[in-house]
Amino acid sequence: MEERDLEKTLKLLSQLKPVISIRLVFDERVVSEEDIHLLETLADTGSLKEASKKLGVDYKTLWLRLKKIEQLLGVRLADKKRGGVRGGGFELTFAAEALMERYRVVASMLEKTLKNVQLKPDLIIYGSDCPGIELAGRLLAEKGLSAEYLRVGSQMGLELLLKGYSHLAGVHVIDPETGEYNLHLIKKNNGKDLVLIRGYWREMGFIVAPGNPKNIFSPEDLLRRDVVLANRNKGSGTHILLNYLLKKLSREYGIPLHAIHSRIKGYDSSYVSHREAALRVLNGKADVTIGPLWTAKSLGLDFIPITRERFDFITLGSHVNSHPVKMFIEVIRSKDFSDAALRLGIFTDYDTGKIIK
Repeated sequence: MEERDLEKTLKLLSQLKPVISIRLVFDERVVSEEDIHLLETLADTGSLKEASKKLGVDYKTLWLRLKKIEQLLGVRLADKKRGGVRGGGFELTFAAEALMERYRVVASMLEKTLKNVQLKPDLIIYGSDCPGIELAGRLLAEKGLSAEYLRVGSQMGLELLLKGYSHLAGVHVIDPETGEYNLHLIKKNNGKDLVLIRGYWREMGFIVAPGNPKNIFSPEDLLRRDVVLANRNKGSGTHILLNYLLKKLSREYGIPLHAIHSRIKGYDSSYVSHREAALRVLNGKADVTIGPLWTAKSLGLDFIPITRERFDFITLGSHVNSHPVKMFIEVIRSKDFSDAALRLGIFTDYDTGKIIK
């Protein structure tokens, strides 16, 4: 998705408001909003024929629907009148009037309750693809807090944080100069009052078909003509990690980096999640992708370790003391999180939850 479309979508999300559709249930017998609307239209027109015209439903269908509701509830909802100035018609019974009134009261109560409800989560996290964030979201839900998480890549996650769309950016970006993770992101944007919350370690490696049939063990193997790469999208931490590894090869062999890029089959491919890229390997469309251990495990693929990387969270100074962010820090420091994360190949340590400015 292009950045322009992404921001347009996020703006639409911020404008969402709840609209409810009510169903009344009587011992598993359901009266829907459409059923009530039929009765209201019949009350307004006094005629099944006129009601069918107003609703755009043929007379017979409307008649059968009315009979079905009556049969379901076991009460009569309309009486047919004969003669009169208008040639007869339908008159609603007390049961129908009572049913519509109860529906009106319930709808009014719920409308009042939802009037000031905003469809905005307590905590919004945009950034790189990681099940550690999903795990943290589940633990936050147990504490009564809602969390929204969108996988947009590390760099885009940081940009959206700076533009005010989120509270946290999940990042794993290696500094090409030092090999250190993420700290350079807050130093580079020091004037923006950025704060880094230490997260956890993740094991990253080559994800290959079972048995590693192409014998892929190092970045140099990506240059072979018989190897096809499923690459992550630009701006993702994994794409940046790959370029960091390829720059080392460039210096080692004295080959321009662009020449190395052009030599790798599939370097220009772009997949927005680890799973999407790994599925290309699973389906035989690619030979390798770079990703985390849990993705390989979940798809039954082999994993060749490359490095352990630091996955952290960046927030604004104005957010760091907010209740949702404090609760997030408490969650990732918890034993429940560390135990469950370990099973995913995610490792917490004494620095997890530490705040760095």
